[in-house]
Amino acid sequence: MKKIVFILVFIASCYGCKKGDNEISKFYNTTFQGVKSIYYLDTHYESADTVTIKFDSSSYSYSSSNTLDFGRGNYLLKNNSIEFIDEEARNDLYTWEWILGGTHKFSIIGDSLILYQNDSYIQVSCRLKKISD
Repeated sequence: MKKIVFILVFIASCYGCKKGDNEISKFYNTTFQGVKSIYYLDTHYESADTVTIKFDSSSYSYSSSNTLDFGRGNYLLKNNSIEFIDEEARNDLYTWEWILGGTHKFSIIGDSLILYQNDSYIQVSCRLKKISD
């Protein structure tokens, strides 16, 4: 009986690892492009910008049509969230919301990557399509 339980636990754990590896591997050496939207809850101000994110095995680079909206650094994947750790040095910045940083919930649907970040005063969402491997 113990052997059957062990085998079932082993099979279940391998299945979980494989699923996670598939999600993570969708980021490696892939570039996504699309629209980043920012909505400020207190003022109801909304802005949108075209962004590009290039992922390597553990790092990313980020650019936008807005000259102040760029970055690069490392990222960590955890279940259904991704944490961007921006390491770009900046001389002057009007607002940190322009930076792709912090933890975002994500989902992958086909060749699209959707990111969400909700805070008490701001909502950020990115709807991106894979443009290259």
